[in-house]
Amino acid sequence: MDERTRLLLVAFAEGRIPTLIPDDCQYAAELRALSGHLTGCYQFAMDIARGDFSNNHGQLKGMLAGSLKALNANLRHLTWQTKQIAQGDLSQRIDFFGEFSSSFNSMVESLQEACAALVHLSTHDSLTGLYNRSYFDTELARVAAGRCFPAGIIVADLNGLKEVNDRYGHPVGDRLIQRGAEVLKGAFREADVVARIGGDEFAVIMPGAGEEALAASLERIRDFIGRDNRRRGRKEAPVLSVALGHAVAHNRHELKGTLCLADQRMYGDKRAQKQALLSAAVPDPIPAADPIPAPPPLASSQPRRPRSPGKRA
Repeated sequence: MDERTRLLLVAFAEGRIPTLIPDDCQYAAELRALSGHLTGCYQFAMDIARGDFSNNHGQLKGMLAGSLKALNANLRHLTWQTKQIAQGDLSQRIDFFGEFSSSFNSMVESLQEACAALVHLSTHDSLTGLYNRSYFDTELARVAAGRCFPAGIIVADLNGLKEVNDRYGHPVGDRLIQRGAEVLKGAFREADVVARIGGDEFAVIMPGAGEEALAASLERIRDFIGRDNRRRGRKEAPVLSVALGHAVAHNRHELKGTLCLADQRMYGDKRAQKQALLSAAVPDPIPAADPIPAPPPLASSQPRRPRSPGKRA
């Protein structure tokens, strides 16, 4: 082997790619082919390093080029998965990058949990855990656009919350609201939408429910309220009391009016309960007593003296 060929091989061994290979050195054609292959692999690696995964360098062959092609394909797929994640698809996972895969998947899982928490916050009431008014309105529109008719709506309102807040304080009032929410949540199916739509007001959408289903639900609510009050006993104030109203929509055109009707009936029930309480608080009038007869005159304790015969009566 001549000295020039040896020096060229030393350069390749040290990781340098010779730019000039003389025609008259030994194995010149083979050395030029090796130089071209390594130059192509170097350019391929630099494309990957710059984040350009568009060129697969299909003309390159061999183990080194094959490894670079596999790396390029994986990174190209990872780029696509990242774009899917950016568009909200948090189901993406990878398993081809070892420790990086674990870190990447943990990051996506954390994003998934954070997004789920944000969605929950945006659709649920923080005090009770029930759905909020925004979600209720969205579901009402969804039911209106669907075919789940008849659809029942129940409106519930706590009685005396203002008085409870004034007398016991807002923490006790908040606990009363939570008790009402627990009762309502336990009384309905998983498919029903139970929401807190105001300070002390709740509403329920029951897709596919008619009058019988609503009547049964109202009975369950009243039963659960009674159980809750009995379980807590008289020592724990205040007593849970709820006014209820219901209505059924048979098509999407009736749905908005059904909510209004249920609300009106709830206020009617509230007035009736209030009147019943007022009536119970007023004692029955005492009937007039029969007149007491006057006592007979008392007899004299002195005996009467007999008349004298000579005197006139």
